[in-house]
Amino acid sequence: MLRLFLALCYRAAYLLHHALCLRPGAPLQHSKLIVVGSFRTGGAGKTPFSIWLCNHLAAQGKTVALLAHEYAFDEVSMLRQKFADNARIQVFATRNRYRLAHELDRSQKFDCIVCDDGFEDSRLVGAITILLQWEPLPTKISELWPYGKMRSLAKDHDLDSPMVRILRCDGGNPAVKFVVDKVLHYATGEKFNHKKANVACGLGNPERFCKDLQNFGIEIERQFFFKDHSKSFAAQFEQILQKNPQDAFVISEKDAARLPAEFIQKNVNSLIFVASQTTEISPEATQILL
Repeated sequence: MLRLFLALCYRAAYLLHHALCLRPGAPLQHSKLIVVGSFRTGGAGKTPFSIWLCNHLAAQGKTVALLAHEYAFDEVSMLRQKFADNARIQVFATRNRYRLAHELDRSQKFDCIVCDDGFEDSRLVGAITILLQWEPLPTKISELWPYGKMRSLAKDHDLDSPMVRILRCDGGNPAVKFVVDKVLHYATGEKFNHKKANVACGLGNPERFCKDLQNFGIEIERQFFFKDHSKSFAAQFEQILQKNPQDAFVISEKDAARLPAEFIQKNVNSLIFVASQTTEISPEATQILL
């Protein structure tokens, strides 16, 4: 009963917020708008997929603006590092994707504007929506959790629209796979050569990150999970390192983006490794994306 009550409260707040703040807006006039979304609040792979998509578009000669939420400071930092050498891709941090998308559209500098998330922002009219689907579509109010993995119900979206591309990320022969392809020391770049390691990460779905590491061949001894986008990650992680100075740790690229330069200088000899992930898209999915 408590779960249903909380879900009903969450549902009421969702509907009120959309009615008052997220009324459908105007479509863009020049740029192609693309929204990468999921019913999950975190851990769906929206940012890794957005990275793949921006590179895919840039390889076709397109100029791309990638919009990320200002709250996700670590993702913004990571994205800017990723695209530092690609003049065709520019990363923007914003609290209002709709307003910024229209400002960039008026500048006529970008062929495509990609929103990392924005699935729930019904102001983004005329967008191609790429939905990363991990589980059956949520159809009941009882499936909604406050601050949980589900933010809306399937009926809140026109999923049969020709502007929506649904890509399965789990099960047999998924359209999208996220795979750890290398694990390197965060300061020296040396390859990971240990059989076992601890995991320290602040991600939307840390369990999936651990599973990906195990598929890579790493045996996990202990897990230290933090809140997604945690600003205290570096301080808390350093305390763990001090208690376990001889242990090897694996963190994600997003976790590494939270570490300031002084942390790296101070802990340059610590056994900290960063796991990089690659996004694999099936040929069939690539053909229907845009």
